Amino acid sequence: MKLVLKIGGSLLFDRRKRLYTTRFEQFAQVIGKIATQGHKLVVVVGGGALAKSLINRGVRLNAGRDALDRLGIASTWVCAQLMIAALGDRAYPTPMFSEEQVLEHLAGTRLLVVGGLQPGQSTNAVAARIAELTESEVVVNATDVDGVYDQDPDRFPQAKRFESITVSQLRQIISSLSDKPGEYPLFDKNALNIVQRSGIEVWFVNGTNPDNILDAVSHQHIGTRLVSG
Repeated sequence: MKLVLKIGGSLLFDRRKRLYTTRFEQFAQVIGKIATQGHKLVVVVGGGALAKSLINRGVRLNAGRDALDRLGIASTWVCAQLMIAALGDRAYPTPMFSEEQVLEHLAGTRLLVVGGLQPGQSTNAVAARIAELTESEVVVNATDVDGVYDQDPDRFPQAKRFESITVSQLRQIISSLSDKPGEYPLFDKNALNIVQRSGIEVWFVNGTNPDNILDAVSHQHIGTRLVSG
């Protein structure tokens, strides 16, 4: 199976907003197992707490929207380079900085790791676009929650998790959410448009236990699956 693994930046930092080195190592082990099983994958990572910190400082310095996006992108490159370090020789030694680079190196034997690519585009949209370009079947979206809920589970204990959800249902849920730099929640409209037009499934899984990713790839029905409709 060809897939894109999106690792949410929130998973790469601990509660004190420090880079979580052990988590990088855990993800590297899982990624290695997926590749060993014969799957072809590209890894996309977010910027997490580092992105928010840089963007907040940019706001204080009156940086414009484009500059704030670039600060967020820079944070994803840091996280991508650390993921490459954790993967060792299995990964191409630098992050991919463009779609063209991904396509250029796709046929190689090394795993490709990608962060942000351009202003106005979340790493969720990057993952969706890379999946489209590489004709991948699935984006496995590892987040810090158990899947997609009908409302914020942190604020509403009665929130219900979807086992599966259609594009139109998810579009309705995210329609009122912010798309400011550093605030792309779960999945954004641009990413949703890409997976809809390409018929790509998205599997949302809780990445606080990286083994959940292995379970999802093994077709165990965990988290929430986004399907066409």
